[in-house]
Amino acid sequence: MNLARDLELRAAEAGARTALTHEDGRTWTFAELDGEAGAVARALAGHGVGRGDRVAIYTRNGPDIVRVLYAAWKLGAVPVTISGLYNGAELAESLGKTRPRLLIADDHDLVALDEAVARTGTAALVVDGALAPGRTALGAGAPETVSAVEVAAGDEACILFTGGTTGSPKAVSVTHGGVQESLARLARVSTGREGPYPPVAEGVAPNLIALPLFHSGGQHSLLFAFRVGRSAVLWDRFRVETLRRLLAEHRFDNLFLLPTMLFDLVHAEEALDLSTVRSVLIAGQALGPHLRRRFEERYGVPIVMNYGSTETGHVAGWTSADMRAGRWKPGSAGRVYPGVELELRDDDGAALPPGEPGEIVVRSTMAKGYVDDAEATSELVRDGWVHSGDIGYVDPDGVLFLVGRKRDMIKCGGFQVWPEEIEEELRAHPLVTDLRVIGVPDERLGEIPRAEVVRAADPAVADDALAAALVALSRERLAHFKAPREVVFVAAIPRSATGKVSRTGGAAAPVTEGAAR
Repeated sequence: MNLARDLELRAAEAGARTALTHEDGRTWTFAELDGEAGAVARALAGHGVGRGDRVAIYTRNGPDIVRVLYAAWKLGAVPVTISGLYNGAELAESLGKTRPRLLIADDHDLVALDEAVARTGTAALVVDGALAPGRTALGAGAPETVSAVEVAAGDEACILFTGGTTGSPKAVSVTHGGVQESLARLARVSTGREGPYPPVAEGVAPNLIALPLFHSGGQHSLLFAFRVGRSAVLWDRFRVETLRRLLAEHRFDNLFLLPTMLFDLVHAEEALDLSTVRSVLIAGQALGPHLRRRFEERYGVPIVMNYGSTETGHVAGWTSADMRAGRWKPGSAGRVYPGVELELRDDDGAALPPGEPGEIVVRSTMAKGYVDDAEATSELVRDGWVHSGDIGYVDPDGVLFLVGRKRDMIKCGGFQVWPEEIEEELRAHPLVTDLRVIGVPDERLGEIPRAEVVRAADPAVADDALAAALVALSRERLAHFKAPREVVFVAAIPRSATGKVSRTGGAAAPVTEGAAR
C-alpha cells in the first residue's frame, strides 16, 4: 500500500500518455512525471529524509508540488502541504506545529520563507530552477525509477491544514489506509464498479484540478484522476478567464468546484462555454438553492454534490446516475455512500433516529488526529468515530441534509440560530452580492445575528432602505428570532485560503451601517 502506486502503475502500463498539463501549456507523460518524482525522492533521501519523516511543501500550485508529493510518498515520508498564500508568520506557525525534517520551497515568496526559517530554524531547500543567492538547491538529478516503499494502512500519509474558518487552522494527520478507502469509495460510486481501472480511452478529456493541492479536495482530485486512469490539468489558482481558456483547450466533461467559484461563474459578465460539461461537482461547503438555481438556469449544467471533509473523507453525495434516475432531493448533501457508517448524535453522544438533527459522526480511519493538539484530537476522534462538527439529519431514504456548523450556531435568547439558514434567504435579494451572518454579543439576548452584506450598486435604493428590506425578507421567510438584528454593509467578506466564509477574527470593516434591531 502506498499513495504513489497509482502513478507508478500508469507509468508502467501507459507511460507515453499525458499525465499532467499545466495551465501554461507544459505537459508531462506518466513516465516523465514518475521519473521526475523519482529524482526528487532520491534527492530527498540524500538529504536524510526517510520513512516517517515530514517534508513541508511551500510552493506555487504547480508541478513542483506534484513532484514533491509523490517523491515523499515513494520514500514513505509525510508531505506537509502548506498554502503558498501564507505569509511568514503563518508559515512559521505551520512549521512550528508540524516540525518537519525539511522545508521544500520555490521562489514565489522568499521574504516569507526567510522569515519563517529565521523563526523556526527549519532546514529549507529550494526546488531546482528557483535558486536564489544564499539558498541551497534540492539538487534533483536526472529522472529515474524509484519504487514506492510498502507502508501500513495506519501510517501517516500527509498533513493538511483545515480552512481555519472558526479559528487558527489545525494540522490534520491523515493515513494511507484512510485516503485509499475514501478514493476507492468515490471511484466505485462514480464508475459503478470496483477497481482496478484501466486507462481511459484516447481522446477522453482530462480532469481539471480546480482546488489547490495544499487542500484535501485538490489532492483527492489528483489522486482520483490517476486512480481511474485519467490525466489532469493544473492551474496556479482559479480565475474565470483562465477557466474560459482551458475549457476551450481541453473540452472538460466534468468540473469539481467550490461554491465561491460557482458564484463567480454566475456573475461573470460573459457566460463561459460549458457545452461539453455534463455535470459540476460541488464540495467544500454548503451550496444554497438560490446559487444553484441561478447557475443551472444560466448554464444548463446539472450540479451534483459531495459531502466530506479532510477528517472524514468522502461520506455522501449525488452522482450523474442518481440524477438520471430521479433520486436527487432538493436541499440535500447526497445519499450516504455504501459502506459508510454514519450516525447523528445529540450533545450527550446518543444516536438519533432518522429525521432528527444532530452532529454528523462517521466511523473512519482517515484522520489520526490534529498534530500538536491532543485536546482537539480527543474531541475529533473518539473510539474510532470522527466527530465532524457539522449538524445534519438523514431521512428514511438514507439521504443526508446539512443544517450548519455546530460551533457557528448563534444562541439568541435561548433559541438556536444557524447562520447558513439566514444567509440563504438573504441571498435571494437581487442587491446582495455576498454576505455572512455572525453572532455578536448582546446584553439582553446573549447573542444576536448580525448580517454583513456586500451590496450591488443601485442609486435608487439607500443603505437604510436595503437594510430594512433584508430584515423584512428574513422575517417573512424565517421565524422572527432568526432575523438579523443588525445589518452592516461591507466592502468584502473575509474568507479562508480555500474560499470558505470565515467566521472568526471579528466583524468585517463596515462601509455603512443599516437598520438595526
